[in-house]
Amino acid sequence: MELKINQIILHLLDPGASEPLLSDRPMDLDADLFDYFTTVLERAFATDEAKNCRFLPDSAFAQEMAHNQDFVDLSRRIAGVIFEQMLQYPAIPAGDLAVVDFTADAVPFYGVLKLNYRPGYTHHTETMGNGRFSSMVPQRTLLPGTPKADEAALIDRANGAVRMIEKKFQLDEKKDFYLSTRVFGCTVALQERAKLKAVCETAVAAVKEAYPEPEELDDVPPFDGGTETAVELMVCNQAVDNTISVEDVRTRMREAYPLAAPKFEQALADTGVREDDRVTVSPARMRRMESRSFKTESGIEIKIPAELCNSDDAVEFIHSATGGLSLLIKDVLV
Repeated sequence: MELKINQIILHLLDPGASEPLLSDRPMDLDADLFDYFTTVLERAFATDEAKNCRFLPDSAFAQEMAHNQDFVDLSRRIAGVIFEQMLQYPAIPAGDLAVVDFTADAVPFYGVLKLNYRPGYTHHTETMGNGRFSSMVPQRTLLPGTPKADEAALIDRANGAVRMIEKKFQLDEKKDFYLSTRVFGCTVALQERAKLKAVCETAVAAVKEAYPEPEELDDVPPFDGGTETAVELMVCNQAVDNTISVEDVRTRMREAYPLAAPKFEQALADTGVREDDRVTVSPARMRRMESRSFKTESGIEIKIPAELCNSDDAVEFIHSATGGLSLLIKDVLV
């Protein structure tokens, strides 16, 4: 993905100050800040903590964005609405709000990035007479050193899609989201990781029901959890650029597990995952899905690529009469 940042404006949202500190112009970007915010945006697009939403017909923000072409004024209005929520609900953490005007693969976007404060310490030095002493001073408004937004909305200005990263906070008498519902006016949607979990779990359950004897399937490794390993690898193999098309998974299910396909499609529809969904899978989660871990009672742990778990040329699983499982690894290089 090619990102081009046009401008960024930063607003300070600290309820302890009773009112937000709003900027009147975009910030000056040096190379370090450019790299920082580029990484923040890249991670926001790649994370499976996000969910893909759309504006509701009565979204006040969508109407404001459609008619307000003044980037600075629009950003100040967004900051004001979020700050009102923070005053009303003290559980929402203080932070700085960066609003970014950028393009992703030439598509215009607005990025609303909330960088919540972290408590920490900094040093303080004083000179008294002929002596000097240093101490530590607590700070409660430190920004995260890692380039990652705690909460974010990436708004596609071409089609109105919103990629939302949000957390639940105590609102009134229960924990709930506030960005999607109270700030932007968006539809409720599943997180990408929740979609992936739904796809994998419904696929595994359907295969187990349709094929109760794993030996009937050529691609299932001969150990407990072998069906899960084979099916999750099948789902993982449909990924292109860390994105899995649900339609591709449905097609592959019909090819590899024809008896399980009808049950899978019916159960998947009940989870809220649509046939035309495309599920983002983070690189870290992809790596976890691509391997299987085995651990002995003595603490020895071995990770094997899932695609090799059913390869007699690479590994062999040996079942003992007592129900134990031994692992023979072939062609070890030392």
